[in-house]
Amino acid sequence: MPKIRVFADTNVILESFRTGCWTAISKHFAIETVEKCVEETLTGNPGDPRHVAVPPADLAAGLAGQHPVTRKELATLVLGHLPSSTLDDGEKHLFAWLFANELLPSHAIAVTTADKAALVALNGLGWLDCMSSLEDLARKAGVGRVTLDALALQYREDWLSSVKTKIRLGIIP
Repeated sequence: MPKIRVFADTNVILESFRTGCWTAISKHFAIETVEKCVEETLTGNPGDPRHVAVPPADLAAGLAGQHPVTRKELATLVLGHLPSSTLDDGEKHLFAWLFANELLPSHAIAVTTADKAALVALNGLGWLDCMSSLEDLARKAGVGRVTLDALALQYREDWLSSVKTKIRLGIIP
């Protein structure tokens, strides 16, 4: 049986390395992202106490795909869905690639992010039901309770469920 494709943004990749669940999720799922998210994952200020050092070889070994995004794909997304223009670069590039390749919505593909603006954009694109939390992915990959408990709030299933509900009710526009 082929692995479920999961498209991850920068923050989810960083959190999976911070908590030590990267290897488990990348073995269980086909983790894909875009070049911009890889760039963001591998940079940052090492002096920042929140900085997560990601070994490039470990990241590359766990990725099933790293996709380039063209300026045309970015422009097509932003012109076709104006709210996407305010997204962070990583999410904007990820969504532009998905939009250009018409992969969503799909039950065989998941997207993971912990950014409310990105979730609102996903809803506008009709992709909110394709969204999975890092906690859900990690649990399905067999990650233990101690690691799941180490995940920050915005990577948990309860947080995602609450935000999805608020978006659907129009509480979060």
